[in-house]
Amino acid sequence: MLSLLTVTALALSSPVRPGGRTGARAAAARRPGGAVLLSEEAGDADAALAAAERELQIALAEAAAAREAASARKETAARAAAEEEAPHARLVLVRHGQSEWNLANRFTGWVDVDLTEQGILEAREAGRLLAAAGLEIDEVHTSLMRRAIRSAVLMLSTLNQCWLPVRKHLELNEQHAGLLTGENKVSCAQKWGVDQVMAWRRNFEDPPPEIAADSAIQRAIATDRRYDAARVPSRECLSAVSRRVAGLWEGTIAPALQEGRTVLVVTHGNTLRALVAYLDGLAPEDVYHVDLPTATPLLYEFDADGAGAEAPVAGLRHAREHGVWGEREGAARHGRFLVCAVLASAKRRGELRHSRGCVAG
Repeated sequence: MLSLLTVTALALSSPVRPGGRTGARAAAARRPGGAVLLSEEAGDADAALAAAERELQIALAEAAAAREAASARKETAARAAAEEEAPHARLVLVRHGQSEWNLANRFTGWVDVDLTEQGILEAREAGRLLAAAGLEIDEVHTSLMRRAIRSAVLMLSTLNQCWLPVRKHLELNEQHAGLLTGENKVSCAQKWGVDQVMAWRRNFEDPPPEIAADSAIQRAIATDRRYDAARVPSRECLSAVSRRVAGLWEGTIAPALQEGRTVLVVTHGNTLRALVAYLDGLAPEDVYHVDLPTATPLLYEFDADGAGAEAPVAGLRHAREHGVWGEREGAARHGRFLVCAVLASAKRRGELRHSRGCVAG
């Protein structure tokens, strides 16, 4: 393709030789009427230059259009590839931020304590982790307790998705701690022994001692207007929590995943252990080793087809495996803890006063 400069030069230049075009122009100018002929030749040159400029502009426009079309095809192909690789559905499990009784090292159970200042920061940072992962939440589920509800709302605020309704369920309440409720964990270990207290906290079928119905704590829970007194337990083991969570899973969460939605569940440590045991198909002895730090999102991804392990959702499979629980062979973890770069940055800025031990992978 000729450049504009080349076309211009060709249009205006001519060889200087006897009898050539330049000599003819000079001779014509000396003849009667020669100036008119020279003017006509100059007009022809201008027209040729203008035509060359138009052709060049058209060629440049066509080249630009071809580049834009190629770029659009590349973007379309990239989007199609991303959609093909994207999972069918996602489930994000998050334990609430640090609560007042987490800080005091007391068994909380169904007591409705609030978040600490650090817990508020943790929840916001969890929202930033979700945003950094590019997640857009479709629905949110929490317990009836303020520490979980506030954590969910803070995450949604960070995601700029405050408009989403937060659906609250008794089934997602924390495991009832029975007689241990309100007690300091160290004091309980000194009184009953570390092994016994750990069995009450983590074993699948070992409930703590019952709390008396006339105790101040139990009366406050049983008479709370959010509860039907007949449904308030006096204690729970993890298997009891698993049974009540199973109904919510089958009736609400699993159908949403089948529809391809991204579901956020913000709840409590032992409630999440029950959910994880169900999701990862863990044996009761492996559940003991499941631990989820406060406000650290755990992302499960599901495919409608593929070679991954079968998931407890009809028609879906786990997208991939991300490790094991408690370094126990066979206790596969299909959820991925989101990276903790944002939390580490906050700790360096001094916004988080206590290290929570980030995990990734």
